[in-house]
Amino acid sequence: MPKTSTSSKTKQPTPVKKNKTLTIILFLLVLIAIGFLLRPGVYSIQPTNAVEDGMTIIYILRDPEVPFYTSLHPECAYSSTNVSLMCTATLRTAFEDLSGRIFLRLPYNHTVYLKGSGGVEPGIVEEE
Repeated sequence: MPKTSTSSKTKQPTPVKKNKTLTIILFLLVLIAIGFLLRPGVYSIQPTNAVEDGMTIIYILRDPEVPFYTSLHPECAYSSTNVSLMCTATLRTAFEDLSGRIFLRLPYNHTVYLKGSGGVEPGIVEEE
């Protein structure tokens, strides 16, 4: 007589394999969509008397006509003892425009400043 086994073999359901590539692509698409919705930007301020160490600001909800990299106007000439009134007004206006949208404040980065100013160095005028 053939032996019959008393234990029956039941098949366990196999776990569904996740397609890692598809997951990564979907994640990247979501990040890109969030980036387009938030429209981040980088604003750089060179060291002046008003902001002694300078500053690089990452902000959100950038206006569509504003470039990604923006810097305080390079024509903004200042001396070691005085900042022109135009520079101070421009700086104040920039901070008012960015208020409530600043995501991160970083130390001054000269490379970012040059990208925002179109490669123009900050204007330094020595007093005569």
